[in-house]
Amino acid sequence: MLISANAQELQRVKQAIERLKENEPVQYQQFKNVINLTRQLQYSFQYLGCLIMNDDPREFEPRLQDGYVLSIYKNEIENLKQKQPIDAVQELLAAYKRVSYDHICKLVLGENVDMLAGPMVVK
Repeated sequence: MLISANAQELQRVKQAIERLKENEPVQYQQFKNVINLTRQLQYSFQYLGCLIMNDDPREFEPRLQDGYVLSIYKNEIENLKQKQPIDAVQELLAAYKRVSYDHICKLVLGENVDMLAGPMVVK
């Protein structure tokens, strides 16, 4: 999937993430934790976003992954959505979906806005 985000859009996303961190610190930390888990498992941030937003994740589903690990990961995301309110995270993802879940997650992890600006292929 080809995406393109300009620096102004990414700066708005970064500001929204800062508001989330300030206004909903528990949701922010849960989101950051699941982003870190996703990165550790080397799954796509697009896949994570699809699971959180109940979008069809098949396009981004890990291809070469142990089914057991994948099922545990999916269960972790479902537990996150059911046990704790993550409405503020879902609102953030919905508001900036055009920027991509990938870019949003990278901004949460502290990626520089300038490094994300421009066209990029997200798998």
